[in-house]
Order: sequence, then structure tokens, then C-alpha cells
Amino acid sequence: MKDDSTQPASWSHVDEGRHDRTIEENWLFTLRKERFRSRLSGLTHDFFVIRLADAVHAVAITTEGEVLFVRQFRAGSGRDSLETPGGLVDPNEDPLVAGPRELLEETGYAGDPPELVGTLWSNPSLVTSRTTTIVIRNARKVAEPKLDHTEELTVEKVPARDVLGLIRQGRVDHALVVAGLLWWLTTEANPARV
Repeated sequence: MKDDSTQPASWSHVDEGRHDRTIEENWLFTLRKERFRSRLSGLTHDFFVIRLADAVHAVAITTEGEVLFVRQFRAGSGRDSLETPGGLVDPNEDPLVAGPRELLEETGYAGDPPELVGTLWSNPSLVTSRTTTIVIRNARKVAEPKLDHTEELTVEKVPARDVLGLIRQGRVDHALVVAGLLWWLTTEANPARV
């Protein structure tokens, strides 16, 4: 398959962005209206783009072969969500550094050096954020969690062989977490024995 990242985009910014404007800017994201022109038809159109930091999720596998999950409230769904530990990547931070940091902060666990599973665009139609999934093996509790003031979460351990079942049952339904877990499962020689 051809690598599309080297091909010119089919739409380009109009007039070096002179028509673009920021609608909202806060600590979490910047919402912009940006004008693009189709290289094929010449049509111009204003698109809304949310500039959001990249994120990372850690598939942390304990020495007992369990995968660590955190259950926490998510305002978008208005309910608690079962997810792999993770969070936003600081500016200029490597996801392979951010992932172990987030794992330690949220669970108090640390383990072997992280392994990259892959990186996906979170929602390229609207959001600039990319989400990286990493694996940390031999995770063990080394400290108490250090949660932000709005983080109220519980840590749950799930045997690695049961992860696919959680996804099939809809108990893990955060799309980017599911994508990362499925990607991880495809990279394991025998997922039942991780």
C-alpha cells in the first residue's frame, strides 16, 4: 500500500490563512474556522478545526498477566468509562515518556520500558489530536496514584485473555481505547498468554 502522507492534500489553505480565525481558546483546546480550497474543483469552504493536544493510552500488563484499566467519569457520555490508563501528551513530549507518566499518576504502577503499538488520528475530520497506544509489560505497584483534582477513578485488573470479551460485551466502549487494544491484540503472538 502506498504511503499517503507524502502526497499533497486534495485541499489547501486559502491565502496563507488570512481568512482563518480563532473562535474559542482555552486551556484544553482551540476552536478555529479555517478556509480551504479544493485542488480539483476550486471550491472554497470553511471548516471547523479543534486543535487539541495529542494523547496516549498505556496497555499495562502486570506480572500476573492482567491488564490494568481505570474506571472514570466522562462528561461527553455523562457516565463512567472503563479505559486503559492515559491522558494528554505535554507539548514536545514523546508519547513513550508520557504513557509511563500517565500510568504512574493514575494507577501507581510502573513496569518495563514502553513498546510502541501505533498512533492513530483521533478524528481527522475535526480534531488535530493523535492518540498513541503503548504497551508496558511487568507492571507492578510502586507508588500511590497522584490524581488531578477532578480525577476520581478506580483501578481494575482484567486477565489479558478476557480483554476481547470486554470489548465484545460493550463494557469497554471508548473508541480510541478499543482501537488501541485491538491493535495490541493483533501484535501479540498469543493474546491468551500475554
